[in-house]
Amino acid sequence: MKKQYLLLIILFLIGSFSYAQDRVIEGQVVSAIDGLPLIGATVVKKGSTSGVTTDLDGKFKLDISKPEILVVSFIGFAEKEVAVNPDTSGEITISLEEDITRLNEVVVSGLATSVKRSNLGNAVATVSSEELTGITNQPTLDNALYGKVTGVNITSSSGAPGGGIAMRLRGVTSITGNNQPLFIIDGVYVSNDEIPSGLRNASGANSGNEENASNRIADLAPSDIENIEILKGPSAAAIYGSRANAGVVIITTKRGKRGETQVNLSQDIGFSTIQRKVGIGQRDWTAALVESEFGAGEVARYTEALNGRGLVDYEEEIYGETGLISETRISANGGSENTKFYVGASLRDEEGIIKHTGYKRASIRANIDHQLNDRIKFTTSSNFINSKTQRGFTGNENEGGLSMGYNMAFTRPWANLYPDEFGNYPDNPNAAGNMLLVRDKAINDEDINRYIQGASVDVNLWETDQSFLKFKWNGGFDTYSLETYVYVPEYHQAQRGLQNGFIAVGKNNIFNTNNQGFLVWDNYLGGGSLQLTSQVGYAYITFSRDLVYNQATQLIPGQTTLGQSGTQELDQTLQNVKEFGYFAQQEFNYEDKLIGTLGIRADKSTLNADQNQFYYFPKASLALNLANFDFWNFELMNQLKLRAAYGETGSSAGFGSLFTSFQAVNIGGSPGISVGGLRGSEDLIPETASEFETGIDMTLFDNKLSLEASYYNRNIYDLILQRALQPSTGFGLEVTNLADLQNQGLELALNASPVQNENFIWSSTTNFWFNRSKITRMDVPPFAPAGSGFGLGLGTAFIEEGEPVTQLKGTKDGEVITVGDAEPDFQMSFFNSMNFFKNFDFSFLIHVKQGGNNLNLTTFLTDLAGLTGDLDDQSGIDRISNPNTERFIEDASYMRLREIALYYRLPKSAVNVFNGTIKTVKIGASGRNLWTVSDYTGYDPEVSTKGGAGLSTGLDVNPYPSTKQVYFHLALEF
Repeated sequence: MKKQYLLLIILFLIGSFSYAQDRVIEGQVVSAIDGLPLIGATVVKKGSTSGVTTDLDGKFKLDISKPEILVVSFIGFAEKEVAVNPDTSGEITISLEEDITRLNEVVVSGLATSVKRSNLGNAVATVSSEELTGITNQPTLDNALYGKVTGVNITSSSGAPGGGIAMRLRGVTSITGNNQPLFIIDGVYVSNDEIPSGLRNASGANSGNEENASNRIADLAPSDIENIEILKGPSAAAIYGSRANAGVVIITTKRGKRGETQVNLSQDIGFSTIQRKVGIGQRDWTAALVESEFGAGEVARYTEALNGRGLVDYEEEIYGETGLISETRISANGGSENTKFYVGASLRDEEGIIKHTGYKRASIRANIDHQLNDRIKFTTSSNFINSKTQRGFTGNENEGGLSMGYNMAFTRPWANLYPDEFGNYPDNPNAAGNMLLVRDKAINDEDINRYIQGASVDVNLWETDQSFLKFKWNGGFDTYSLETYVYVPEYHQAQRGLQNGFIAVGKNNIFNTNNQGFLVWDNYLGGGSLQLTSQVGYAYITFSRDLVYNQATQLIPGQTTLGQSGTQELDQTLQNVKEFGYFAQQEFNYEDKLIGTLGIRADKSTLNADQNQFYYFPKASLALNLANFDFWNFELMNQLKLRAAYGETGSSAGFGSLFTSFQAVNIGGSPGISVGGLRGSEDLIPETASEFETGIDMTLFDNKLSLEASYYNRNIYDLILQRALQPSTGFGLEVTNLADLQNQGLELALNASPVQNENFIWSSTTNFWFNRSKITRMDVPPFAPAGSGFGLGLGTAFIEEGEPVTQLKGTKDGEVITVGDAEPDFQMSFFNSMNFFKNFDFSFLIHVKQGGNNLNLTTFLTDLAGLTGDLDDQSGIDRISNPNTERFIEDASYMRLREIALYYRLPKSAVNVFNGTIKTVKIGASGRNLWTVSDYTGYDPEVSTKGGAGLSTGLDVNPYPSTKQVYFHLALEF
């Protein structure tokens, strides 16, 4: 018996020894769609940090000493688990299916960590490069997001080429502050400012936000983007602290891939035309009608026009151009095992639908990834942009004679505004300016040179099979010089005898920096069943603005420079902000069944009254993946996840709110200063938002159908407003925290893949969302915020406790009433993508907005002039007979075909004639905003006369009209 025991012990030891010997498992990862190898796929032992990536042939080698579960993943494909053991012989082949539901998509969970979408505790919207630009040419990034993300409301402040977009994530978050999200590109905090040109000083517009300046995110070339992640509320964005009240948009640009160099060249040619005309002056004119409207003296002018040039459709004359659009893009990417690169360049040239307006953007990008050794990796992202924009003169003004739409509203079709044989333009007999002179001779240009530089360093400090400790640093800077130039000739009729010519030159320099450092510890416990990810770090951010504005009037005839003038004015604004924060976050994941996060950020800022006081922003989330538990046996449902999240973010006061203002005085020729009307606050604290979000995610029928549903309740506290003071204080106003605001909403996203076979692939996404707001506290009487309307007589946004922050007030029979609400009842989008016989791609996006009101003051002006096209109809007669504000309120609902495209990929047999030089050829045609159904009578129901900041939606005053565009595409891969 003893010999038998001894033999068993020896055999056990031999087996244990052989079992402990590492065996090399060899395999290849391929796509189940076409069998091609997947380069750079990740193969990791489940429950550990040990793994490899596949080589140029999709192959890998991995040492194992015991039975293991290999987790195989690749971007765009569903994750797969494969069981192996040391006895496995030969090469194994692992096929990955396309990840239609995007459950395996990796998204941001912290400043230095990420998580699979299937494990998220809150809703994070993502937009891929294919979704962003794969259908049609996109002029700007924010334009490209229309209708593609739930919870996002996008409104154009100008249809002019080169931007002018207001983006809101889950409603309005500030009354006087910024409502645009924070944009981060490859780890760099970038500016999305709108910087006015000073045009209002000639046009008589009320404020800088009526100048319809470009917003600077328009500088980024959409073709450079790999994907976008949108953190719509504090529950997701809390880790970004005091810059995240309005949400965060995280942009990742394209990077190199290991393998031979791949070159892509594409050329788009397009055309833009006005989306719709409103028919200014297009009434059924007769001599009798002219006399009844304008008196007997006008009939002679009308008759003279009929006998000469005829009646002029000035809307067609000004807005009737067909703008040519050209965009050329070239990129190359590739790399070795240690170094990968992506370089790209693009040139866009877009003509406007008004002569002498347009947009040119040249962009050059270089992204480098280098693995220095087994432990150190660094990346750089460099982007230079030059853009030139001719904005034209549109929008609101007060008799400055510059806004083409404003003056067109009063110009009768028989007025002759064309130049004579000597090039002299006649005065406009009906308005303060001749639109043709302004179009042909006045200038309103922007010129920008911008450089964005990002970098990151990853250092693996310590690693075992079950844990690793990593240090990560990233940061960079965003700097640009923006020059604006406005010129109005001295012979312009509104200039003569007053300014006698106007020049405004802006020299604006922006320099923003940020850097963050993190320690990340990833640890697997319980045999790999529990994953703990910890991170701590800091963030340091600076913002510097130097805005120089020069203005000259009383010009020497024919001169166009500042020095050739009789009166000059110089103004300079310097702004410097520094912010510093700490953060910590702990994530845990129990077998992809229970996933949770706890985190906190502490920030201080020079914008706060106490610059050394930290404000704290916590976050917490929990996700329960019921379908991953052992008891789950409902085979039709692949995923059922319940989730809940809470977070807080902040927003500091605008620069200068802390300080008492001074104003310049000149007494007896001696310059000095005196106390201004605004008193600074010593107790000002940041606006703070807290959000609770809950939701459910499910997928069914082998991942062919998925639903994501989210409800949120966001409360914004301590809104910063101005309060009137008693005259005895010596001041008129002070800035302080005076109100609270609530936003609640629902977001639904349904993704389906009804058909997936060799000859036909069809995927579809339906989005639905709405938001409801309410002012829950106000320590001041109800008021109309400055710059948010044109008074109660014409209509304005109005802040009132217990009412929506987006309500519009006006008067009826002398009483102040609510006349509308700019907030939509709901929005929907319907996206479909189809592939036929592997060579044809067809896709379209339909966007629906139901409800929401606009104040159509373009019609108000044409009513005043008697030129609105419907004044011969009963609807127009009823409107002008109504003396109350409500006559300008219109329903801004619409259904719009946002995008549609058809592409054809040449078969390999056709491409082979190029002897392998060209790998693929793709041709196609597409369109943007080709079809709109709406009862709205203005140029576009998406309108924002007051620019992108503040309460800007719902006001329509002579905007640059929106356009519809058609493109033809050619793309080559070498």
